[in-house]
Amino acid sequence: MDVINTPPSPAYLLKTCSDTKAWDDLIDSSAQGHVFSKSAYLKSLGKPYTCHVVTNIQGDILAGAAILQDGSQMAKAPFAFTPHQGMVFSKAVNQLSDQKRLTAEFRITEFFMKALLDVYANFSMAFSPYFKDLRPFLWHNHDKDGGPKFDVKLRYTGHIQLQNFDLSTFLGQVRVVRRQEYKKTPAKIKPSDDLATFMHLYQQTFERQGINVTPSTLSLVEAICDQAMSGGYGFLSAAWMDERVASMAFFVTDRHCAYYLFGANDPLMRDAHASSKLLLDNISEFAHQGFQRFDFVGVNSPFRGDFKLSFNAELIPYQEVNLLAHA
Repeated sequence: MDVINTPPSPAYLLKTCSDTKAWDDLIDSSAQGHVFSKSAYLKSLGKPYTCHVVTNIQGDILAGAAILQDGSQMAKAPFAFTPHQGMVFSKAVNQLSDQKRLTAEFRITEFFMKALLDVYANFSMAFSPYFKDLRPFLWHNHDKDGGPKFDVKLRYTGHIQLQNFDLSTFLGQVRVVRRQEYKKTPAKIKPSDDLATFMHLYQQTFERQGINVTPSTLSLVEAICDQAMSGGYGFLSAAWMDERVASMAFFVTDRHCAYYLFGANDPLMRDAHASSKLLLDNISEFAHQGFQRFDFVGVNSPFRGDFKLSFNAELIPYQEVNLLAHA
């Protein structure tokens, strides 16, 4: 790891981390870690990035953040299909007693923020829901009249806890329309590796809504899916009606969570209501595999958000922070 020039601090150093294993170990062991900061996912985005870490004087890693770059700036968060890309704390910090942890996280965050502002011309991050203390951002330049302040935006996702999950019981908790769709549809849910069909349906899904998906966006979606499936952390599932695919969903996973990243439907088979069964059967399967939670990856648009929450997902807040200029 290379040391970067940092603001004076008796306790911390900012370094870059090029050791993929060390980086992924940090993400895997952190309460704030998630698949979107793992090395394989970062590479699939096709965007320059740098993994920064904060260490103590002895060299122990205390925190990290993967920074997607746009020239000399941080890429605007959230980057496409990357809902969280912010600071994570090490397991050693996470496991401190409450008072010590709060103090350590605050000091590390404040140092990390100021050190990165010496490296980049702006600041932009979308935090994990498990990153709780935003005071260093809220208080930035509090004593400077007219000094640039962080814009903090509240966002939401939906979680389903999978411990002791029972599908029969859970069906009684989802919105009535989802339960009826699940019981009435004759769709058969099967794993799939047919990425070409998924991409075709994905494009059709947006065309039906009058949304033009650019070739570069389609290429990025395909790259993310292909890398994830090849790396064993991406899973494609299809709902079949007789001999035709009615709906498909793509999920990514990390050690604890399964994420609903992409969905696609055949516009001519919307009346089959296969997507409800597709999601519910896969949620049940992820519970069976031992995952702790299922993340719908954002409920921030009126229609898609309402659909996701209709599966009895718990509303979970997270934050994005941006500073366009700094002094």
